[in-house]
Amino acid sequence: MRNFRNYGEEEIIFNGKFNFISGNNGQGKTNILEAISFSALGKSFLGASETDCVKFGKEEFLIESVFENDLENMDKITVGYNSIARLKAIYKNKEKVSAFSSEIFGRYPMVILSPKSLDITHGNPSDRRRFFDILISQASRLYLDYLKELVKILKQKNALLKNYTVLKKYAKAEFTDMLNSYNEKLSDISSKIIFKRINFLKEFEKYFEKNFSFLSSEGHKSRITYYSEIFETELNGSEETSIDDIKECMSRVLNEKSEEEISRAVSLAGPQRDDYIFRLKKRDGDYFDIKHFASQGEHKTCIVALKLSEYDYLKHKKSTDPILLLDDVLSELDESRVSSIISHLKDYGQIFLTTTDKGYLENLKVFYGEEEISVFEIENGTLINRHEAHRHKIEN
Repeated sequence: MRNFRNYGEEEIIFNGKFNFISGNNGQGKTNILEAISFSALGKSFLGASETDCVKFGKEEFLIESVFENDLENMDKITVGYNSIARLKAIYKNKEKVSAFSSEIFGRYPMVILSPKSLDITHGNPSDRRRFFDILISQASRLYLDYLKELVKILKQKNALLKNYTVLKKYAKAEFTDMLNSYNEKLSDISSKIIFKRINFLKEFEKYFEKNFSFLSSEGHKSRITYYSEIFETELNGSEETSIDDIKECMSRVLNEKSEEEISRAVSLAGPQRDDYIFRLKKRDGDYFDIKHFASQGEHKTCIVALKLSEYDYLKHKKSTDPILLLDDVLSELDESRVSSIISHLKDYGQIFLTTTDKGYLENLKVFYGEEEISVFEIENGTLINRHEAHRHKIEN
């Protein structure tokens, strides 16, 4: 990392198994994970802009990462950003990447669990859509292409609506023809996205149920359903719904909302408005909406189960162990859940854990050998201590 966040220049050689990153709050632990997410996902997992990630007083940052797969094939990914020109450049093995989504995104599957993850159950529908869109896209490049196409069509349609309603640019007949054309395209791509989301839940459900049961000591059950605004109901994947059925319904809704869309000059139907509903069932009780009625502990259990399920799903789809980033999450959980997670970590591949509490290290050593853990201590954007034995082993 060079001039990234509070780092001037730092090079870190990580352990292929477990990386324990400790330090007080605000010292730069999370920045390391953020740099890793830039290399694999093309952006900050915190949602920060590139400009915000440039070290204060500098004009640009540079991140260089080397990924090695199970076959010992290596890729060098370089991410550079200049805040003056507002330009980001990405290179793979010294060749400039023209389309990150097709050349890199999903190549190094990654699961991130942080306090911000609580936005998935606590936050807005857009937080849940974003989580599942990233998850499905890491496993399916075709789905990512669908999302890009949806964004393009919505941008064009909204511009058309604004130009007609606000700026009075088109005659009614010309506008109607163009609107019908965009709605046909929107119905087509929307049906593919909704169909993919519904069928994804069919497959994802088994992982989520397993991990939630593992974490819940009270015998509670949880499930996820998909709320489609065009159907005005929740779908759990058990329904036999074809792409043609969805497209027909979408076309009908667009026709019904046409006058309102024109008057408000904005698109009002499509998968960009849908939601995922998390429900919890207590013993001998009915399912209830986690967002509005669950305790803080139940929210956290749901999120951890969701992230472990994301890992299982990606491992199955990509046939490789995803990278697991755990950003200061142990302090967010009670002792019993921490013990459950730590005992489970050995089942995963390469792990990065940030924490302010060095005490967790002793618990981890029960499950990992000395050479399987590297310890890094961070102070004010500088690596002040590391597991020297492992460092020498690599460098020599």
